[in-house]
Amino acid sequence: MLQTSSPFIQLYLTARARFAHLSEWKLNLPIILDLQSSLIVETGADMRCENLPTADEVAMILAEEYGRGGFRDIVLGERVNGEIPNNGFSIINSNHASYLPLHYVLLFSYGDPGWHCGRTRRNEGGNGKDQRFPQRAFFRFRWHTRTDEPATIMRSQRLFQQFVVDAWAACDQNKLSWVRTNQARIRTDFYNCLADVLQQGDVNMGKVGRRIVLPSSYVGGDRFMQQLYQDSMALVHYFGKPSLFIMFTVNTKWAEIKDELLDAQTATDHPDLVARVFNLKLNDLLDQIKYKQVFGPCRGWVWTIEYQKRGLPHLHLLLFLQTDAQFLTPAHINRLISAEIQTEDKVIG
Repeated sequence: MLQTSSPFIQLYLTARARFAHLSEWKLNLPIILDLQSSLIVETGADMRCENLPTADEVAMILAEEYGRGGFRDIVLGERVNGEIPNNGFSIINSNHASYLPLHYVLLFSYGDPGWHCGRTRRNEGGNGKDQRFPQRAFFRFRWHTRTDEPATIMRSQRLFQQFVVDAWAACDQNKLSWVRTNQARIRTDFYNCLADVLQQGDVNMGKVGRRIVLPSSYVGGDRFMQQLYQDSMALVHYFGKPSLFIMFTVNTKWAEIKDELLDAQTATDHPDLVARVFNLKLNDLLDQIKYKQVFGPCRGWVWTIEYQKRGLPHLHLLLFLQTDAQFLTPAHINRLISAEIQTEDKVIG
């Protein structure tokens, strides 16, 4: 099927053809790929936060960069006049339009181009000029089922999980690349205290090291986390101690998730669907707290969203309410907080 549908078959070598050619070139020596990797918990590790994951999901481990950072390179073996040359390689990265159909051959078997830096989308309003198509928007567009095209991507299960993780890594790598090449725009001289060094005048500038600064706008960076912490502490300083601590977790048995799963699929096969439903439920929860005032008048809140080791997102919410003396009475607290134990025939409250 790929020989007739994929336009890249006649241009680039398949892994099978490359290995067969190398076997002949190496005097018919067999080539055995026996790549194995496993996660091992170090002795003395904190088992509460450093234990191994339990979910049957695809994950990615990004190693720390100690040298020159860059994109992952994809090496392609070219065909020359239908023959297999000894030397003929080209290198592309994840921003190339052909990366997706070459890396995920079964998902894009007709060679549909992926995202690239020059991709645009039609602007229906305004001046009518085409707008730049952001990379994250492109992947969000691809991760939806449509009636006019097969749901091949959504039915690929673990390959779809790899596609999702790969897309996140490509987007994050592009953000880091922009930060690396635009240090002057974010005025890193103030971050590095170079202005103070220049004012001193008697400091050897050759000893002042250059480092890449991640601004607070980069999600997940040190300055981003520090800014969130300082904002949270400012809320506590202004409102006082929080009134309620609420944890909100995804339930894979929600009807909104089960009804949208395809045949023989589980929630693990659709992490995008789980995230969307969780976000809708979260918005509804915040709407009930703020506008419907199910807990009473709300003065403020702060929350964080984390992913459990079994792959489900959950929310930690600190709620600042306008309370009075009646709020701390046992009857009022029992109205807000309850526990239920499910049995086979009934619920014990």
